[in-house]
Amino acid sequence: MCDMSALDNLVANTAYLKAQGGDEKELRKRRQSLALPKPEKCEPIRASVGQNFEFLCEQQPVGKKLFRQYLNETPEYAVAAEFLDELNDWELAEGAAKDKACTNIINQFCKEGSKSFLSCLTGEALEKCKVVTEKDFEVVMMGKVKEAVREFLKGKPFTEYTLSPLFDKFLQWKEYEKQPITEKYFYEFRTLGKGGFGEVRYRDRVTQ
Repeated sequence: MCDMSALDNLVANTAYLKAQGGDEKELRKRRQSLALPKPEKCEPIRASVGQNFEFLCEQQPVGKKLFRQYLNETPEYAVAAEFLDELNDWELAEGAAKDKACTNIINQFCKEGSKSFLSCLTGEALEKCKVVTEKDFEVVMMGKVKEAVREFLKGKPFTEYTLSPLFDKFLQWKEYEKQPITEKYFYEFRTLGKGGFGEVRYRDRVTQ
């Protein structure tokens, strides 16, 4: 997976070289190496990645981030995603923190008057969610409710996401990852000094 912080550093270094009057041809080639492929070049990979929700939206770091970004555009979708995050935090918590997380989840997601009520639920999962207590929290929330929320996200939200520009962006990243690793990705830096904003560095010119 591409290192975003390394890309940021490389862009900053490119700007520094440009300010120092670096070789324009070299700078142009470097900028091109950082650019994502054009969307029309990513159609073949659309079929190869398939339609597996777990792979595209949970296992792939960039895909997970872009899917969450898409969900945040629709309140109902955002609430479902936030609930799963909070439930995961509860599962990892211990002692008093776990008890507090349990109470917060019930008040935030299980009360019909709450703005974050899980309106995506239906049927048995909805009824169990509305009457859940601290005593049966783990059985109810980690069982039918969690399963129902995930199934909801795997349905219409996921289908819409795969047709959105954000999914196109994910495909661009997957295509970008296919590029072979060559010497153009490796740079040597020298520290020029340190100041109030951290270290100042420049890249040694690569000799061919």
